[in-house]
Amino acid sequence: MGFQEKLSTDTATYAFLNMVFSSLDSKNYVGGLFCDLQKAFDCVNHDILLAKMKFYGITGIAYNLIRSYLANRYQRTRINKLSSTWERVNHGVPQGSVLGPLLFLTYINDFPSAINKLASSVLFADDTSIIISNTNPEEFKNSTILVMNEMNKVV
Repeated sequence: MGFQEKLSTDTATYAFLNMVFSSLDSKNYVGGLFCDLQKAFDCVNHDILLAKMKFYGITGIAYNLIRSYLANRYQRTRINKLSSTWERVNHGVPQGSVLGPLLFLTYINDFPSAINKLASSVLFADDTSIIISNTNPEEFKNSTILVMNEMNKVV
C-alpha cells in the first residue's frame, strides 16, 4: 500500500485493526511492532533493487533503462556560496520523481515474506506494522523473539 491510487492511511489502518480485532476475537495473545524507515528513499541499495527487478521478471530494455537511471548519479551540498565535493550516490532513489515511489515499493515488497509464517504485516509507504498473534503464550513469546531477530537482520 502507499503511493498507490485509492489506497490511503485509512485503508492501512482498517487492514491493521481488522487483523488485531480478528486475533482478539479468537482469544489470541496479540503484539505489534511498528516500523517507520527514516529517509526511506535514501536507504534503497541499487544492487539489491536491480536483483529484485530481475527476480520479478523485469529484464531487457526496461531493466537497462532503470539501471541507467540509477547509475552514475552524483550529488553535493551547497549552502550559500560554499559547496561540498561531488560524491557518487550508491544508495537511494531520486525523490520527487515519478519512478521513486515505484522503485521503493519494489525494494520493500518482499519484506512481509520474511516473517509471513510468524506474523502478519501491513505495509504503507515507508511504514510497516507487524502483528504477532497466537493462542499459546509460549508460542507467542517464541514468535515475537523470532520476528525481532528477523527485524534485526533487516536493520
